[in-house]
This record gives sequence, C-alpha cells and structure tokens, in this order.
Amino acid sequence: MRLLLLTSLFLSLLPAAFAALSPLEQIQVATFEQMRDVERYQIKIAEKHYLAGDYKIALAEYAKFLTLYEKSPGAPYAQLMWSHTMMHLKKPKTAMREGFQSVIDYWPESHEATVAAYCIADSYKTMGEVANAQKAFRFLIKEYPKHDIAVRSRVELLHYAKLHQDEDERLAILNDLTYQVERSDSAKETCINATHELAELHFFAQRLEEGKRALATTYTGPKLFDIVVSLSAKTVDHLLKEPAAKSAALKLGDQLLATLRAETLVRPELTKDLLYRAADLHATLGRPSDTWRLYEEIAERFGPDDGLRGRMAQWCKQRKKRDQARTIYGEFEDVVAGQKQIATMYLEEGKIEEAIAVYRHLLEIDGDNSGDHFWAIAGCYEKLSDWKKAIASYRQVDRFPANYFAIANCHRRLGEQTEAIVLYNQCKTVESAAPEATIQIGFTYEEAKDKEKAIRTFQLTCKRYPKSGQASRAHSHLQNKYNINVTLGGTEEE
Repeated sequence: MRLLLLTSLFLSLLPAAFAALSPLEQIQVATFEQMRDVERYQIKIAEKHYLAGDYKIALAEYAKFLTLYEKSPGAPYAQLMWSHTMMHLKKPKTAMREGFQSVIDYWPESHEATVAAYCIADSYKTMGEVANAQKAFRFLIKEYPKHDIAVRSRVELLHYAKLHQDEDERLAILNDLTYQVERSDSAKETCINATHELAELHFFAQRLEEGKRALATTYTGPKLFDIVVSLSAKTVDHLLKEPAAKSAALKLGDQLLATLRAETLVRPELTKDLLYRAADLHATLGRPSDTWRLYEEIAERFGPDDGLRGRMAQWCKQRKKRDQARTIYGEFEDVVAGQKQIATMYLEEGKIEEAIAVYRHLLEIDGDNSGDHFWAIAGCYEKLSDWKKAIASYRQVDRFPANYFAIANCHRRLGEQTEAIVLYNQCKTVESAAPEATIQIGFTYEEAKDKEKAIRTFQLTCKRYPKSGQASRAHSHLQNKYNINVTLGGTEEE
C-alpha cells in the first residue's frame, strides 16, 4: 500500500516535472512506467535537486541511481541527466567524454543515445568549437534523418551559415527544410519559417517563380497568391532603399506586375483590386505615367467612382497639376467630400478667401453639418486675423465648451480680456474643461497686467486640480516667471 501511494504521488507529479524540463531533459513516459517504484523515487529525488539548481547534489543522486540500478530501464536517462548536470557545473568536456558518449556506448539503440549525440554537438557549440559542432550536427542529420534531432541540427547549421555568410549552405539547408523534411507536429513551424526565408532569398535574387514554388509547399490558392504578392512587394521596397539595387527592384517589380496581370484571368472578380495593386506598384517603382494609364484602364473597364477620382486627384497634386486636381474633386459623386478637398487645397495654397467661399457653398448644400463648416470658416478668419468675424462664426457652432475656448482666444487677441474671462468661467462648469479654463484665466489676467489676480489664479489651479497637467504648467510658470514656489494640492483658501 505504501509503495502504491508513492507510485500514485510520482505519477501525479510527472506532467509538472515534464513542464519544468526542456525536451532534451525529459524522460519518456514509457520508460518511466517500466521503472520500479524505488527507481522512480530515486530519479525524482535527483530531479528535485536538479530543478532547484543544486547541481552537485543532483550529480551525486544521478550517480547513485546508476550504481544501484544499472540494469534499470531508466539507467540511460540517469546517465543523460548526469551529463546535463555536468554541463551546468561548467564541465562540458567531462560531460561529453564521460557522460553523453557513455550513453551512446552503453545504450546505442536507446532514445537517450540520440539525444546524447545531439548534446555532444551542442556542447561543442557551447565551447565555441565551431568546426567540431558543425561536423557533429552534420553527422546527426546523416545518422538520424527522420528524427526531430535532425531538424534541430539543421537549424543550428543554418545559424552558422548566416553567421559566416555561407549562402550556398544556407540555401541548401533551407531547401531541405522546405522540400525534404517531413512536417511533423514538432517540425512544422521550423519548416514553414524556412519556407518564408527561402522565398525571400529567391525574391531578393529576382527569382519570383522560385519563391512562389517554395511558398506553394505551405500555401495554396488565393492564400498563396496573397503571400507571394505581400513578400515580393516588401522585397521591392527593401531593394529600392539601396541605390545600387534599383535595377534588381525594377526586375522583381516587373515579374510581380506580370503575376498581378495573370491573376486577373484566374480571378476576374478581383480585377479592379489587382489593377489598383499594380498601379500602386508602378508608383513605388517611380513610374507615374504607368500609374495614370492603369487609372484610365480602370475607369474605362469599370467606370469612374470617387475612390478612383480621389487617387487621380492625388496623382495630379503630386505632379503639381493642382487645377486639374480641383477639377477632378469637382466631379465627385459625393459633392460634399469633393468640395471639402477643394477647400483643403485652397488652404494649402494660402488662398483663404477662396476656401471661405467653398465652405459657404457647403453651408448651402450640407446644412445638417453646418457646425463643421462654420468651424472651418472661423479657422479661416483666424488665419486672416479677422477676430470679430471668427467670433461670429464660432458663435454659430454648437460645440460647447470648445467653441467658448475658441471665442475667448479671439477676444484675447482683440485685447478684450474681460469678455474672455467671462467665457472661461462658463467653461469651468464642465468638469473636464475646468483645469484648462482656470489656467487660461490666469494667463488672461497676466495679459491684462493684473499680476495679483494672475498669481492667485495660477495658485488656485495648483490647489484645485493638483493631479492635472495644467497644475504642473501653473506650478512651473509661477516658479519661472514670479519665483513663487507652491505645493500642488492641499486646502483651498477662499
């Protein structure tokens, strides 16, 4: 009964222990089940110290297991873990000669022997013996071609290939992972990552079809097309950043353009979107004339719409053909959207009166949004420093307290501080606006040369709203301008 309870306890702890150990350190469930209870007990004692970082004690406990139970199914595992412990004790050569190699020599057919062979290669890597590590990893691939260890070994060799800029070996390994390695559950993610890396290498070498072939091992149909376009377009952008690689970018871009055109025959329902992609690619490649020709083709085949008109107008603006752009905006089916774009263009050109005229036209045709248009008109008058007309326009806007803040600012520009303070005090009725309204009252008193009230208002800002950004600004202003230090927060003196 006692042994049965111990067995139940250890089996219940087994998954948690597995979770704490790396795949190279975990005992196989089948091996654990074949062991006697006393053997399990001993291996768990050793493991407890190993996981706690007490490596010297763990080493002794694994050695004890090998002395007491050398014929146990768990003996190869105990020897493997003895070796891992030696690695933690910074004794890699001992771990290899007396540990991992012993696993291979005494239990050559065991699962642990395969793991030990990988660990030897990894130990060489740890010691910085690159040539020996590479040789060992290649041996593993040859000796255990179907094992997950072979996949891990390829990943290690790929690291060295990149490090040493060995493009031939890098390409060979990526081809193996893409086309040769079986995509088991454990190897699938590694193989997919290799597929992407291989495709990108082909794209950088302007071999679009080869890149597509690599990606086809993972994707099919529309998904394959989308990822080919995405990765190759990304590569074009990267190549264009290097002046010396411009010709390569153009070559890859032309291949991608041919792919986009061919796809219109496969998926005619997406022709419009594909032509837009091609137009964008021409723009990226610095071919504005080809971009415009595709816009004209889209208009001819599908009829113009505001989306196309917007692109064409933007193209004209980029070519400094601003009158033509305005004409196109004037053809918008969504008249309001088109007129807003025209007004924006006038503002960009500093033609404020023309912009105001457009916004007044918008008031006539889009009365439901009159507040937005009056706000824009007020902003135009501010640019003209016509503060009274700006005030009149802001008063037409139902956007409290924002419009009151704007009107108050205009009054201050006119030197009408009293009117501004009245408005700010009304803004204070909105809790979220109160800190800003209060500090602006302080600045307004300052503009009116009322130093005493300005100081008192800045202090009030600090006391009433100590956690606000306005309190920090007021505190800093009092220090810098008036050499007054105040404590944020505290009681308020009326």
